[in-house]
Amino acid sequence: MTVHTAIPKPDLPCLLCLHGGGTSAFIFSIQTRRLQRALAKHFRLVFVDGPFECPAGPGVLPFFEGMGPYRRWINEHGCDEDKVRPLLKQTMAEDGGNFVGVLGFSQGARLALGLLHERQEKRAEAFDEFGFGVFICGTYPPLGLSSALFPVTPTAQFESQYWEERHGNILSIPTVQVLGVKDPFVHKSRLLSQCSDPASTTILKFNMGHHLPVAPADTQRLANKVITLHQNYQHDLDTCKLEQHPKGLEQIAVAEISLQT
Repeated sequence: MTVHTAIPKPDLPCLLCLHGGGTSAFIFSIQTRRLQRALAKHFRLVFVDGPFECPAGPGVLPFFEGMGPYRRWINEHGCDEDKVRPLLKQTMAEDGGNFVGVLGFSQGARLALGLLHERQEKRAEAFDEFGFGVFICGTYPPLGLSSALFPVTPTAQFESQYWEERHGNILSIPTVQVLGVKDPFVHKSRLLSQCSDPASTTILKFNMGHHLPVAPADTQRLANKVITLHQNYQHDLDTCKLEQHPKGLEQIAVAEISLQT
């Protein structure tokens, strides 16, 4: 199932939205309604259901009672590449939008980091469309679609040594990551944030629990950061295109001079 914003605007860039464990695309579209309004002039959000049914997740009941089936991104064996990857690819292809980033909440943030890491590692099947990520109340460890990237089971050894051993390969693709200081899983959000390069990571700490920002100021602050991430990504893309053009470097120099005058 794919859920779009109430008034689709095909000309806007798209964010692929990955819900938390024990919810659904529809529920996540409701949970993000404040953020959607704040981003309405800049992005179209596309929501997709995880492939595996499960019980309702933390905080889902009683508000979303009877709104199942509830879904997640992993089963008892981990993240099933043969189910998850085609599902995401098909959703994006059928939507036909210009996808520029990935947004994930809780378990969805774990998967979002894994998708970005695949792109960084230049895997053949990676989602090259994603130039940045938005992680909200992310948990730990990251979810990779390939066990070559992340172990299926978060063993104690993985918790303490895995990212230290792979320090040169931590995520350098830009992200904004939201931590709720009252979130009972905030320690896992901190661990997930340590999988990203601090130089390319913006951490936002809000006085909230395990949910989307509610306060208008928090929502707008997050929205502003997402907009900035996209602007920077688009600038980098434009610069690369100019550099590949015979007169590209000359145009870049002229543009930089114009900005300084």
